[in-house]
Amino acid sequence: MKSSQAIGYGPLSAASFVKDIIRNLFGATSAYKKIGSWWRSTRQPRDITVILVAILAVWELATVGLAKSARILYPAPSDVIAIFLSDWQKIVTGIGSSMYLLGIGFLLALVLGVVLGLITGSVPRLYNAFLPIAKVVSPIPPIIYTPYAVAVLPSFTVASIFVIFSSIFWQIYIEVAISVANIDKKLLDSARTLNLSSISMLTHVLWPYCLPKIMNTLPLSVANAFMVLTAAEMIGATSGVGYYVRYYADFADYTRVIAGIFVIGIVVSVINVMIGRIKRHVVKWQ
Repeated sequence: MKSSQAIGYGPLSAASFVKDIIRNLFGATSAYKKIGSWWRSTRQPRDITVILVAILAVWELATVGLAKSARILYPAPSDVIAIFLSDWQKIVTGIGSSMYLLGIGFLLALVLGVVLGLITGSVPRLYNAFLPIAKVVSPIPPIIYTPYAVAVLPSFTVASIFVIFSSIFWQIYIEVAISVANIDKKLLDSARTLNLSSISMLTHVLWPYCLPKIMNTLPLSVANAFMVLTAAEMIGATSGVGYYVRYYADFADYTRVIAGIFVIGIVVSVINVMIGRIKRHVVKWQ
């Protein structure tokens, strides 16, 4: 596939990219110890395992008597698992491509959403003027205008970053602006008695005050952004997880399509776990 060349990722480099992220976030050795401790300390992992095994067993049994032609539409889970083993390089490359775009769009949305939200919430006139507009624009699902963005923007990369940005920015911007505008005035008065500058007020008072609420909005926002990105990749991409699903759907290879769908669910779950870990580190006072 030429998808790995679209953004400069080869199969091995994409695999290394994902492995480096996991290693840096969790640690190579501590991750296994934490997983083992988690498994022994709670019933949740055992319950989840039992449920998943039961679902896979019922699914496998349901496909045993199907004709070969029917298994094209209803592949057995063993066939789907085999795809993970045979196509792992393509899958990892697709994940690397999607995460690259998601990372850029996310960082832009986070920085601009926080900065503009702090400024808007701090100035009542800006708050009264811009927040009603934001509340009208934000409910529009970015997936609605994704095909138009892919058609009119100069490249698919720019279109993808735009729809990811739109999926995340408005919720962060509105949350920060509302939080700043409704902060306890006693807290601001106490900060002013320290003769803090406007910049110090934003960075040392308002930003920490808004951070917990921002972290609470991120899991849903990032998950929605990844869904929108996947839809965009199915329209005009030459790489990514969505492209992988669409490419094989065009050839009626539904075993790989289902494998791609599972990959999307796994990636979103991992992203939410990562955000939860980051939240515990950066919002230690909650």
